[in-house]
Amino acid sequence: MSLLSLLLWPLVALWLAITLLAQHRRFQPLINPLDGFHVIPRWTFFAPNPGVRDYHLVVRDRRRDGSTTDWKSVPVYTPRPGCAWLWHPGKRSSKIMNDAIQSIKFLQKQGEVGATGLPFTMPYLLLLRYASHAVPPDPDGTEFQIAIIESTGHDNRKLECSFLSDFHSR
Repeated sequence: MSLLSLLLWPLVALWLAITLLAQHRRFQPLINPLDGFHVIPRWTFFAPNPGVRDYHLVVRDRRRDGSTTDWKSVPVYTPRPGCAWLWHPGKRSSKIMNDAIQSIKFLQKQGEVGATGLPFTMPYLLLLRYASHAVPPDPDGTEFQIAIIESTGHDNRKLECSFLSDFHSR
């Protein structure tokens, strides 16, 4: 073993031990002042405020006679394969759709864009394009509409429409 290896192994072992301790809230006040260069990572696997709502994207068509079809669910989340813990490239598209839904809700709450500007934002256009291609159109349909539905609870499931678009041409 070289002299460099003899010096680096204990240093890396010490860094790993401090990193593991830094993940616990009790040790952070001791470690933070000593970490001036921010070389000790902190992993937060769970958010401080975990999600309590599920989001669903739905679409319906308006026919030539003015009637509308039933709402159809748009598949936003891809099924998880058994090896998802190692490799799950389908998660990217699910993440993009979920981020777009979250962005629509944020833009609505923020109010800067307004109802007339929202259809020109990237998240809106992304959801619109995805929904129009993910669900086959009604043979008689000329326009379609999307909505974001929030669901809460397990036993007493509550549904709430948090966003409803205008009708758009197919």
